[in-house]
Formats: sequence, structure tokens, C-alpha cells
Amino acid sequence: MSDLALHLDALARYANRPATAHCLRAEPGELFGSPPLAPLMQFAHTVGSRPDLDALLAAVAPMIRASDPFRGATLALCCGTFVEWGADPAVLFPHLLAELPRHLALARRGADFDTDPDAARAAVGLTFLLLATMTTICRRASFRQALRADAAISEHVAALASSHREARFVADVLALTDDLELLVLAPHAGKGFRVRLEAIATCAHLFTLLQALLIDGGHLARESCDADLVAVAHGERAPQQLMPDHARFHFATWGGLDANASGPNDVLAAWVPVEASPREIPTFEGTPVLLVGPNLLGSRYWGSDFFANFHDALRSNVELVEALPAERAAVWLDRLRRARA
Repeated sequence: MSDLALHLDALARYANRPATAHCLRAEPGELFGSPPLAPLMQFAHTVGSRPDLDALLAAVAPMIRASDPFRGATLALCCGTFVEWGADPAVLFPHLLAELPRHLALARRGADFDTDPDAARAAVGLTFLLLATMTTICRRASFRQALRADAAISEHVAALASSHREARFVADVLALTDDLELLVLAPHAGKGFRVRLEAIATCAHLFTLLQALLIDGGHLARESCDADLVAVAHGERAPQQLMPDHARFHFATWGGLDANASGPNDVLAAWVPVEASPREIPTFEGTPVLLVGPNLLGSRYWGSDFFANFHDALRSNVELVEALPAERAAVWLDRLRRARA
């Protein structure tokens, strides 16, 4: 029998053996420092290529769905570590998606081991399962969308978020704005842009990345952006301290267009709050529309605490889909002007 087959055989026996109350009380160091988990991780360190690590992950990941939720959760954490080491998260994610509804529902019951052992096993193992979930969903927007689309997962995570740290982290990641296409109009410049958002936490986060896109990309002229701050906003580096940013533009909803369609007006009700989600930006005929123009009544300020710095694998972006031809931008502005009349 090969080394891999020996490890898989030991893991299968581990996964099918119900966890005792003593197992649930064990410290993580004891738990993951003992067979069969410690030998598994030692074996994984000897794997020499990405395809081989993917193959190991593919062999272990189905065991996440073991009948014992605690055992499955510990194996999920090992699989999450493989992903951190470079294995393909798409190998792991379907098994997490399949197990999360059952495990979360059990954990919510919160019973003690004597009265409801599986609920107790799930509650203690929840941290391990959600850590693996975090390392996976922070790597791809499509995984986050799949969790959002599962009503049971969304409900259970929201219910556990106030009392469980990792559930709160998952809830925060699911609250990010992904795959939203936004129409940005600059009436003063006669320009328009279609942009797509990924992993955007707040409108302040959007503003920082949008300003970098439009200014540093040469589309609109304003004070240049701080490259270090923009890297933090993208998730490419962690902030060592709170980093400030400020508005190079005035940001308003489409209802703030002035009567001449030359720019946003100073009506406070049309200002876009920095703490709001981009999903709250009002739509015009089904399209979210953001107006940008010269600053009004001074500049606005925010900090890097408005960004999505939840995990070092998470990347945020505001992507330029299209710079509109001038005539199409003019058509949009005229339609908005007539709707405001």
C-alpha cells in the first residue's frame, strides 16, 4: 500500500469514528498534533507539485462530509491549509458548500454533549469549518455568490454572527459587493464609464478604487492617488496603521444632477454616504448610476478602516468595463435630465 493510501485509510477510520466529549475538550495543538492529522500534514509537506497537492486535496475533501461534524470540520481545516499552500480552492469548495447547511443548523442548536452530541460536535468544530470556508470564499467571487444564493447558509451565518467570531467574518465577506456593474457619469467632462465591482465593502472603498481607476488611468484630471493606500484598498498589502483618503470628486446619485446636466448639485440628499454599501446606490431604469464632479462644499474624508481587509487572500477591484463614447454619455445625461425635470 502506498504512503498516500495509508494516510487515506487512517483518515477514513478517523472520520467514521464518533468524536467523544474528551475530543471536543482537546486543545487545537493536541488535536492537530496527533495522528492521523499530524502525519497527514507532514505528508502534504513532501508533495512536490501543484497537481499532486490538488490530488491530495481531492482525496481528502470528501471526508469533510463525514457523519461526525467535528471530525469533518478538522479535516476541512487541513484542506483549507492545502489551499493556503497553493492547492486549487475549486477542489475544496463543493464539499464545503454541501456540508455547511447541515453543520450550521446543528451548531445553532447549541445543546450539550449529553443531550445532543452531534450539535455539540458541530458547535465545537464550527471554527475549523468556517476558517476553511473563509480561506476559500476570499479567493473567488463565484464562491461567495454561491453561498449568498443558498438561503439556509445565509440565514444560519447571520444568526450565528453575533456570537461566533468566524461566523461574523464569513458574514462580513458575504456582505461585500461582488459583480455589480455601475454606470459612472462625469457631466462636467462629458464622459461616462461602465465599471464592475468585486469585493467592495463600502462606498468609501469604492471611491478610493474608482478615483485610482479614473485619475491614474488618465480618464479624468485630479490630484493623483496614494499608491500605498490603493494597494491596501485592493487587498495587495495589509495596512500597518489607519491610512486616510479624501474625495477628489463630489459623488452623488443620479437624482443630484443639476438642471443643466452639467454636474451634480449640492443637494445633501443626493450625496452618497461613505459608509453605505454600493448596492444601495439608486438605479435609473435598472442601472445603478453614480455622478462624479468637482468637489462641493469642501472635501470629504475617510480611512482604510472602510476597506475589506478581512483576509490576505481577498482582492478587491473596480474594473473598467467600458469608457463610453461621448455621444452615449450625452444620451445618458439627457435621459437623466429629462427624468429630473
